[in-house]
Amino acid sequence: MNKSQPIRMCISCRERQPQKNMLRLKMADNEIIAYDGSGRSFYLCDVCSKNQKKIKGLIKRFKQDEERFLKLLEELIKNG
Repeated sequence: MNKSQPIRMCISCRERQPQKNMLRLKMADNEIIAYDGSGRSFYLCDVCSKNQKKIKGLIKRFKQDEERFLKLLEELIKNG
């Protein structure tokens, strides 16, 4: 039997995609970090993770340091 991938929703555009195609993040101490296996998480799709307008919106929405957040996204995209 073929097991299908779970479908998750992007926090930015609300589009639903397979979980494997999305970045999984979480809030910890008022900072967005890569999901580490514990706590609540949220997903960001590939398109939104490379869209400057969407990124700026997330930075403002979650009150993040822009330079640190951009570095985190770059690292997560590069490492898969």
